Amino acid sequence: MAALTRATKANYIIHDRIQAETTDREDHTFCGIMFPVKCKDTLPLDHLVINSVAVRGALGPLTVWVTKSEHLQGEIIMSKKHWKKIYEKEHQPSFVGYAELDLSANPILLKPGQVKGIYIHSTRRGDEAIVYDNKAKQKTVDDAFITILPGRAHVSEKVFGSIPIWGWGSAWRDNREFVGQLKYGAVYKLWNPSENLSFGSSFRSAARILFMCQRRSESPFSKLPDDCLFFILNMMKWDWLNDTSAEMRREQKQIRRLRRQQMIMEADAVMAEENNDDAIEEAVESVRGEDHGQEEDDAQADQVNSDAENEDDLDVMDEDSSDDSEDADTSDDNDDDDDSEEEDEESSEEEEEYAWGDHVGSRSAFHFNADDTSESDEESDNDTERDERARRISIMRARRNILSFLRSH
Repeated sequence: MAALTRATKANYIIHDRIQAETTDREDHTFCGIMFPVKCKDTLPLDHLVINSVAVRGALGPLTVWVTKSEHLQGEIIMSKKHWKKIYEKEHQPSFVGYAELDLSANPILLKPGQVKGIYIHSTRRGDEAIVYDNKAKQKTVDDAFITILPGRAHVSEKVFGSIPIWGWGSAWRDNREFVGQLKYGAVYKLWNPSENLSFGSSFRSAARILFMCQRRSESPFSKLPDDCLFFILNMMKWDWLNDTSAEMRREQKQIRRLRRQQMIMEADAVMAEENNDDAIEEAVESVRGEDHGQEEDDAQADQVNSDAENEDDLDVMDEDSSDDSEDADTSDDNDDDDDSEEEDEESSEEEEEYAWGDHVGSRSAFHFNADDTSESDEESDNDTERDERARRISIMRARRNILSFLRSH
């Protein structure tokens, strides 16, 4: 029964207090900034608690909002009904140092792997309220606990407003970065058999050795029941055995790399099997085609003989008119193709012109990529290739099942 009372997470509110600070180039100042924040799942975390955010600028009446949805799925909807206000207070200008916005009354909780959007806005008139930067890299802040991603700036004095301060155009600007600080704390998981894989390799090795010693009669640990060992491990912090976040991250990368190689091998095996099936089908079709071709040759020979008998009855004018009509149809098709190509070029130019710049529609959702495996553009391409290969595997397996079903019937 004692095993049932083991805690699964730390009973203290905040274990470690960490401060994440962004770069500060002061590229722009305007009314607001929205950005996604992700809690990483590298360490054995139960959740993170964001206690405060800090910004600088002319400030004024500030509000802080957070997304309501627990699963954003790579998309943040820029509509007020999808957000919750957690802070509201007026601040004096702070152009040099950061002004801290205390969120202790309504802290932001993040579970491992979870992403939430944070929106800071000022209703102060003018364009000097909040400082932010242009997007310089894929991740604004990337530490052992959180990832702050580039977001979207707001140039409207109204919260979630769709009309900018000058009265025309879009009120949102993409490719912008939050400038300031986030202060947060980490609440860790406590070891339990079900959470063993969440801990580092050194911790897992120590747990395994401890139970191996308990199974040996000459060891003093053999006098302890399993529950005692469970409680000993339960009270140990994840880094007491010199596990580090960097080592655990490398370990997870290695696991993902092995899984990727396994998926590639499975895809190659499926493709080889599909190629064999296609070769067999082609051979069968070729045999059927030879038989059908022989029948067509016989029918064609009979047709030639009948045509030779009626050769004098052919109308030459019909052949000439048919040739003219074919030429006319061909010219018309070419003209249509030229027109369609010109239209495609014009439409592509219009799309490129529309896509240029960073102004976005007031009601368009913000899309983000919070994949921790993409440490560089090369790794991002590898992940895209992996997803495409996985999709192809699923399609080929479905095709193989359909073919086997058809063959059996």
